[in-house]
Parts: sequence; C-alpha cells; structure tokens
Amino acid sequence: MEIKADSQSGWQLVFWVSDGFNYSTPFRAMLVDIAEALGRDAAGCLSLPAYSADEDFVEGTLRFDDASLAVYYEYALGYLTLANENREILADAAERIQRRIALL
Repeated sequence: MEIKADSQSGWQLVFWVSDGFNYSTPFRAMLVDIAEALGRDAAGCLSLPAYSADEDFVEGTLRFDDASLAVYYEYALGYLTLANENREILADAAERIQRRIALL
C-alpha cells in the first residue's frame, strides 16, 4: 500500500494485490473490508457498477467521512486504487486500513 501522485485525481492510494489477469482476486470483497476499516457501512457508501463475470477496469466511488474517493480496480494488472485530490484524506484512510490489517 502506497500513496502516489496522480495527474488526473491528485493522489492515489495503491494496493498491489495479485498477479495480473487473476480473475479470482476478490476486489469487491476487499472494498467491503476497506469500507468497514474506514468506519463505514459498505452498502451505504460504496457505489460500483453491477458485477459482470468478465469485468475489468472497474470504476466506482467510496464515501469516506466528508470525502468521496474514486475507486478503480483492474484485473489485468492486479491492483486497486482509491483516489482523491487531498493527500491528507488518503493518508488518514491508509492509516485506518493499516490498523485493520494489523488486527487480522
């Protein structure tokens, strides 16, 4: 997990989670866990398009406190990003997610 500058969204929190083209990677379940780590109910704050068996390059949003994080995941490269203009928002999210991971 790392925060990187992004020319389109300002900043992005990047999770490299699997090898490319691994369609068994549970990105949607990971996003539910991330929403819970952020203290949110995934059903109320996570917006993704309907699931498709051959989905790739999926974009959505995750509301976090007063911010909206752009969600993007890609099976082809095996990564998930959360993006926002404000680096501090992503740093706060990263800290909360890291605490959750440490508890597991």
